[in-house]
Amino acid sequence: MRPLVGLFFVLLGWNAAAQAPPSPIWTPETVMRQAAERLPSVQVARALLQSAQAYAGSIGAQPNPALRLSAVRGVPVEEANALVFKFEVAGQPGLREQSAESAAEARSEELIAEKRVVALKTGQAFYSYWEKFNVQQVVDTRVQLAQELERSSYRRLSVGEISQNSYLRSQLELAKARADLVTARVEAEQARGLLNLYLGRGVEEPLPVEAASVPLLPSTNRPTATLPELQAGLAALPEVDALRHDAKSQDYQTELARRANSPDLMVQLYRDRFGPTDVQAVQVAINIPLWDWGTVAAEVGRREGLAEAAHARVAERQLVLEQKAMETWKRYQGALEREKILGEQATHFAKLSGDARRAYDANLMTLLEVFDVQSSFRQAVQAYITAQADVARAALEIGALRKDGFFEEVSRVQP
Repeated sequence: MRPLVGLFFVLLGWNAAAQAPPSPIWTPETVMRQAAERLPSVQVARALLQSAQAYAGSIGAQPNPALRLSAVRGVPVEEANALVFKFEVAGQPGLREQSAESAAEARSEELIAEKRVVALKTGQAFYSYWEKFNVQQVVDTRVQLAQELERSSYRRLSVGEISQNSYLRSQLELAKARADLVTARVEAEQARGLLNLYLGRGVEEPLPVEAASVPLLPSTNRPTATLPELQAGLAALPEVDALRHDAKSQDYQTELARRANSPDLMVQLYRDRFGPTDVQAVQVAINIPLWDWGTVAAEVGRREGLAEAAHARVAERQLVLEQKAMETWKRYQGALEREKILGEQATHFAKLSGDARRAYDANLMTLLEVFDVQSSFRQAVQAYITAQADVARAALEIGALRKDGFFEEVSRVQP
């Protein structure tokens, strides 16, 4: 991208090198990597993954054994005291384990997706701060120019070349420039504060960024994929995979509900009393449910509905992503066109603005004409800065819609 912003400041007499921010310079890659590991939402997603993995680690076991102890007055039954083992023989433990593992996979994909979302939000915040920071520099330059014009106007007023009204007009322009600088400074501070929050830093901490040209990630600089290629890869995004795993988990839960009336195997080691006794034995039994009063059918119906909804969410998410990809791609193409047009326009105004001040000193232009030229130039520069930031933000969004690239790398980093 052409470093026109730095050229504009030089043409306006602003020494970019003298006012360069101190090292180290923050870059989009730096802030995105840092936020992707520190933001609380990532910690929440990581904790949910750990919880799901712990649950999946043991939920596939058979039911716990039970020890039955009885205090009997009179003649005890043979199995008054027993150690009972229940075995689910219709595959229920395996289904529970498979369901839990699918849920854990879903939480893993959600953690990856959350890192990508955090990286995108932080990158967007970075470019918003870069935009506001550079706009503030433009407005600051406007104040310097207004001060110079005010001094020139005073000298010409002193020798009777201009009227008192013209001089007051220069003072008004200076006041407006200073007021606009306050607004620009506040907006830049707000953008910096938001970015600092994403980074876990104090909102007032300095955050130096490159001012000459908009910094872009190498992997997001001018995306080359076409819109159909971009949309074709949406099905592989982690947020879609998470929904697929959730749907698979619901399928296992549905099958588990259908087997609620399956027979169970019971193994019982028993004796009638404590102490010496002749009654002790091992019993193997099959527990066969006779019929369902409706609770099992109700649970099966509920699970079937949940599974159907889970599968529908996959298609719903893909549709949303396709719409987002189309909108982002069109916005990116439009931002590129605006950037080119505004860059050329700002270049033309740069020369006019540089000549206007000298023409005023030579009494070849009126004060209002100088104000008009500089105002047009200032607006062109600010519009070009915004266009550059729009291109960068749209490029980031396109990168976040791709499975590979920088976002994939960031999402896999572990703390």
